[in-house]
Amino acid sequence: MERRQLPQVRVLPRQPCAVPDARHFVVDVLTDWGLVGVLADAAIVVTELVTNAIRHTETPTVHIIVRRMPPDTVRLIVIDKHPDVRPARRTAGPLDTAGRGLTVVDTLTKTWGCTRWPWEKRVWADLSTTEERT
Repeated sequence: MERRQLPQVRVLPRQPCAVPDARHFVVDVLTDWGLVGVLADAAIVVTELVTNAIRHTETPTVHIIVRRMPPDTVRLIVIDKHPDVRPARRTAGPLDTAGRGLTVVDTLTKTWGCTRWPWEKRVWADLSTTEERT
């Protein structure tokens, strides 16, 4: 019988250091769960989502949740306290240094979206997993 993996949560300050901290947190959780096949994509996706929360909101903290969605999905959730600021894909020009993040998220995930409540916003992304136990 497979052990149930509980969602893992990390709260980080809305500062640039939150981006690598979130990335390390997600990689550590997925490594502990034996899901090394999804590490690279998950690291990129959480980097983009946390970067957006830091750049485009004034929230004091960012919450990151890593959740197993049986049978073959990991959901990454980034929560901020500004529900009025929605994520929006942009079209970046060839010389632009920003504006490609959600296009990257769209490419690497099965699906992604945004759930808003009056008090917070949850941007989530689902990644396919490959079980690799060592």
